[in-house]
Amino acid sequence: MKKKIMLAAAVTLLAGMLSACGKDTAYLSGIKASEYVTLGAYTGIEVTQPEPEVTDEYVDSYIEYLRTQRATMVEVTDRKVVQEGDTVNIDYAGYRDGVAFEGGTAQGADLTIGSGRFIEGFEEGLIGVNVGDTVTLDLTFPANYEPNPDMAGAAVAFEVTVNSISISETPELTDELVKEFGIEECSTVEELRTYVYDAFYAEAVSLYEDAIASDITEAVMANSIFSAPPEKMVERYRSMLIESMTTQASSYGMNLDTFMMNYYNMDTENYMAVFEEDATTIAQQYIMFQAIAEAEGLIPTKEETAAAMEEQAKESGYESVEAFQEDVGEEVFYEYLISEKVMEFLKSNAVIKAE
Repeated sequence: MKKKIMLAAAVTLLAGMLSACGKDTAYLSGIKASEYVTLGAYTGIEVTQPEPEVTDEYVDSYIEYLRTQRATMVEVTDRKVVQEGDTVNIDYAGYRDGVAFEGGTAQGADLTIGSGRFIEGFEEGLIGVNVGDTVTLDLTFPANYEPNPDMAGAAVAFEVTVNSISISETPELTDELVKEFGIEECSTVEELRTYVYDAFYAEAVSLYEDAIASDITEAVMANSIFSAPPEKMVERYRSMLIESMTTQASSYGMNLDTFMMNYYNMDTENYMAVFEEDATTIAQQYIMFQAIAEAEGLIPTKEETAAAMEEQAKESGYESVEAFQEDVGEEVFYEYLISEKVMEFLKSNAVIKAE
């Protein structure tokens, strides 16, 4: 459960790092790393990960997905009998004890046979019916019918008229269709295949690199001995975790307590304990990075930091370095830069094996 929460927060954690700033918050520059961690072995770490790969089947499946997005409904004129998978246009009226019930009547409704949109027996009862025919379906609502509890377990009769049958037709994959996708780099089928492969391979490489970084970090931490990190540093990371999860909860229209209970089955006391533990681990991780940077001469100079900040400001779309610095803060960017430099060093000195 803890790992799930960490993963959920990971997407926005860096964003939080780039916005958290305060006079009373402990940063790496304000501590001596060796007072909080005794490093163990951190070079020659062995990790095993499957090499990044994108199969032809994966590329084909995504291109097929793009193709199906261009599918259109075409009315069937060469047969009148409803089949599984057809989309039928129907008029229907539902009766309970001979009286039409609320929500049981519609005209000109489209229904795909096999979609499971209607109660059991409704769609199945239309298979084999001819266009223009009216049939009566004697059915029973489920015992637990949440959309309308008043109808739970009720015996009903639906009178259904089939007006027409349509099927979905997917266009052939041609250069002309590729142009309709609106992908600037692609005007032919071959260019589309290359584009899709390259995009997914880049994603696979990113996941591969992240997995290696995670494994190395975990191994180096396991080899090290930690004392309790500064409370203010832990508090900073804890606040970021809370902010991250609160934002996620808001996207679902929930407050944090409701979200954590619904998705993680945790009450306030439990999830705050998890946040505290995770924040402590994150603080120890960055202190460990600082200690390695000091031992290996990886502490960035002011010139390096300034150059990296300028580059990051451009990549992040800021109008100026000053605007970026005002939002980020030098202390926080320094911590980010330390982690990047140390991880590059650790990877270059690790033994990475492929599955």
